[in-house]
Amino acid sequence: APPVRGGKPPPPPSRRIASTPAPLRSLKLPYSAFLQVLLDFQLMGHRHFLEPFVALFRFVDTQRKGVLEEAAFRRLVASVAPQKTAADVEQLLMAIDPFNHHIVTFSDCVVALGKDLVALLSANLQDGGTASATRG
Repeated sequence: APPVRGGKPPPPPSRRIASTPAPLRSLKLPYSAFLQVLLDFQLMGHRHFLEPFVALFRFVDTQRKGVLEEAAFRRLVASVAPQKTAADVEQLLMAIDPFNHHIVTFSDCVVALGKDLVALLSANLQDGGTASATRG
């Protein structure tokens, strides 16, 4: 664009800032309401994403305590990440149960198996839910 007298040339059409239409300028949402909607949406997404894992956790939690004993955790790992060796499982147990309480919480399982869960659940979502999260 040719220079304009006394100033810079106007920005190219693709970089011009369009003004907001008048009806949209008057819409205001308190930050706390926006934050609540955003967090609710995120929580709903996490719940939906973890549904297959929750079902698997409940399946191996045969005592219905909401926590897993070591044997149940091993079955869970075998279902979620069958490529893990016995040594891998031992390392996981040492990390999530360093004081040998022999109890593993749901949150512990999610943290310990994070990468494996993402791979498994992503594959499950990509094929429309036909990949089984309850292998083995």
